[in-house]
Amino acid sequence: MIVYSDVIKSSDAGEELAFATNDEIISDGYTLIPCNADEIDALAKKPAKTVGDVLGVDDEWERLPAEEKAKKEAESILYFVRGERVTEAAANVDTGANASAEGGDDEGADDSAQEVINVVRSGLLERTSFDKKSYMPYLKGYLKSTKAYIPWAQKNREENDWAWKALSAEEQEAEKKKVEQQIAIFEPKAMAFAKWIQANFKDLDFYTGTSMNPDGMVILSNYMEDGVSPYFLFWKAGLKGQKC
Repeated sequence: MIVYSDVIKSSDAGEELAFATNDEIISDGYTLIPCNADEIDALAKKPAKTVGDVLGVDDEWERLPAEEKAKKEAESILYFVRGERVTEAAANVDTGANASAEGGDDEGADDSAQEVINVVRSGLLERTSFDKKSYMPYLKGYLKSTKAYIPWAQKNREENDWAWKALSAEEQEAEKKKVEQQIAIFEPKAMAFAKWIQANFKDLDFYTGTSMNPDGMVILSNYMEDGVSPYFLFWKAGLKGQKC
């Protein structure tokens, strides 16, 4: 299993929040589909077609050739995740009492069962709120911070200094070029996504991890074309994965 968490540490904390239990934002029971702003609406129009979709699985994406997936991954800055509403049964607590004596023998009755969104429940996400006036300054700061965590970026090299020093001068130069290429991809596409957010702002829901880290990722959510199934958008550069 892979647990993904937020790469951004809190300005009030001395260490990264990544991988703390209550900061994990999504696990690999779902398909993370790489995309950009111009693809979100098309993905949202695709109806759930299989039983697997209740777990966020996207069969169409999974069937793509590995080379096509790799190309898509390299060129994208977002992950699209389909969620579903599922009924969660309440925990059955055995008090030792006689159920029939208490009148608790009503077959099929489960007043405490509740409907939840699977991605929210398994990722321990917390709903939050923004208006445009507060969100856009947050986004500007977040993009500036996140850019440092783009694959092969300087901050990653500093954190893995031993690996960087082990590279030859030619290899280091090649890695620097990868930084430039990744940032060249990230910046214009991030700006395009910011415009998409502004255009769709009134329809969006906002989520964070349970730490409510004000410097961390705010996950965006909207609904598939059916108006029932939610989808979630994650910044690729803001996710950090760890096998557990």
